[in-house]
Amino acid sequence: MPEAALLRLLLELDEGRGVALARLAKRLDERVSVLLRQGTALGDAVIGGVPGPGLVRLVCDDAGRWTAHLTPAGREAAQQLTPPP
Repeated sequence: MPEAALLRLLLELDEGRGVALARLAKRLDERVSVLLRQGTALGDAVIGGVPGPGLVRLVCDDAGRWTAHLTPAGREAAQQLTPPP
């Protein structure tokens, strides 16, 4: 599950300030657009009438830079994930 890799990396890197999506994309060898979709699905956005789990919060600053933040629920979920093989 690619979302698990994103949650694990956010748990490692997010120290309360969020992590730039460009940095996450480089570490995960993914495109930023893929991480935006994953972050949206893991956030609290309503997709198809169903609210997301609220594990990640995406923020775009005034310069157009995206950062991802783990929510408290996301931190708890990431801590419960098993390490990758």
